Amino acid sequence: MATKRQIRKTSYFSYLVGKPAKGCQLCVKGFKLVLFITGICSQNQRCFYCPVSEQKSGKDVIFANEWKIASPKDIIKEAELTDAKGAGITGGDPLVKLDRVVRYIKMLKKRFGKKFHIHLYTPLNLVTEAKLKRLYQAGLDEIRFHPMLDKPKEWKRIELAKKFKWDVGVEIPVIPGKKRETIKLIDFIKDKVDFLNLNELEISDTNVNKLVERGFKPKNKFSYGVKGSEKLAKELLNCLKKSKLNIHYCTTTTKDKAQLAKRIKRRAVNVALKTDFITTEGTLVRGVIYLPELKPDFGYGLQVESADNRKYVIKLKKIKRRLQNQLKIPAGLLHVDSVRLRILTSIALVDDLKDEIKKLHLVPAIVEEYPTWDALEVDVQFL
Repeated sequence: MATKRQIRKTSYFSYLVGKPAKGCQLCVKGFKLVLFITGICSQNQRCFYCPVSEQKSGKDVIFANEWKIASPKDIIKEAELTDAKGAGITGGDPLVKLDRVVRYIKMLKKRFGKKFHIHLYTPLNLVTEAKLKRLYQAGLDEIRFHPMLDKPKEWKRIELAKKFKWDVGVEIPVIPGKKRETIKLIDFIKDKVDFLNLNELEISDTNVNKLVERGFKPKNKFSYGVKGSEKLAKELLNCLKKSKLNIHYCTTTTKDKAQLAKRIKRRAVNVALKTDFITTEGTLVRGVIYLPELKPDFGYGLQVESADNRKYVIKLKKIKRRLQNQLKIPAGLLHVDSVRLRILTSIALVDDLKDEIKKLHLVPAIVEEYPTWDALEVDVQFL
């Protein structure tokens, strides 16, 4: 008779029966690079709960965390800046771009070594033994399948993965009202995989309308988790306590307060300038000098992205020299930001010299922002 196991709440705001997958162990500590390999998906119709942003969905773009990469070297750089010990490859459907996936797995293993743990998420549409073999031979450590509850004929493809010596799992969102269908899937996979990951169904900008149409709503005003998802997840965990399957229920809080928060804090330490102040949350508070035509406003991100980068960097370097000469500012206190097209400095300097900066037709500000590639602003105070 199987021993009845207990449901444990982890220090990462998740719930567990058994032990977590190796990928999860690294992820909750913020040690996983999120490698979005393509926004193209093999599904004929977008899943109603898909949280992928409009910036990515249906587009053949590559992101390493928040960084839209232009070169494979950018992936290595982002992994270094976040002290990553592994990567999670996602999409879209990574199998749509199998050659690219294989190339990047090999690249990451070559740069960081065999211990750099790589897992991959994929639906079952394009799964074949030949494709799985290529992933395994490239060095993939763990594969996570996302079966569709309404396509049980595809589920048998999961068994192909057990022909290789890697960790095999299933990862699905917990959809309120789909308990019977979910249990049917679990009954099928429980002796065919090493682990099951259950994710709290989440509301995003791109799926909110479809979720609302189906009667779903947030569990409270502070969360983007869907009401009823956690309740069903705990019911499933309770049902599975007697099984041998390892089950991990990942909440929206796990993603925000554990994996994302820890990764951000680590990146902040690695990218902060001497003039920056790092908050306890890992955001950067810094003095910023903007060009009047490129200051934060509606559509600011698109403005910066579409600007003539080379032209503006040259202009900013000239302004930096002018500030140094006219206002007697030491060179080490001014930094040209060639990505966001602005000049970075200390809070004290921009505050003390705000009037002089304005006279030069520039815009001084104190900014709190994330240390990520996109430098998402938390607060901007124009002086």
